[in-house]
Amino acid sequence: MFPLVYSMDNKYLVAIAVGPDRPGLISEITSVIADFGYNIEEMDQVVMKEIFILALLINISMKAGALEELRRKLSNRCSELGLEVTFYYAGSK
Repeated sequence: MFPLVYSMDNKYLVAIAVGPDRPGLISEITSVIADFGYNIEEMDQVVMKEIFILALLINISMKAGALEELRRKLSNRCSELGLEVTFYYAGSK
């Protein structure tokens, strides 16, 4: 396994999705991110009492200009899936 290399220029977006659990949610959400070519550097997922919680650390450094479009498409997809999504700009790691 190769170590991740971080520079001071890396910028991150944290996306947290919450809602009723069902099969395929991670695939549905991460496919939107993959379509933009962003890299998910960290992910944490848990289901508590049938409530799905997903937190993603997305490296947006390479395409920071497409950030608003990503947020819009990810918000729409999560809404279609019955999930609420919140975004946090994380700056450098």
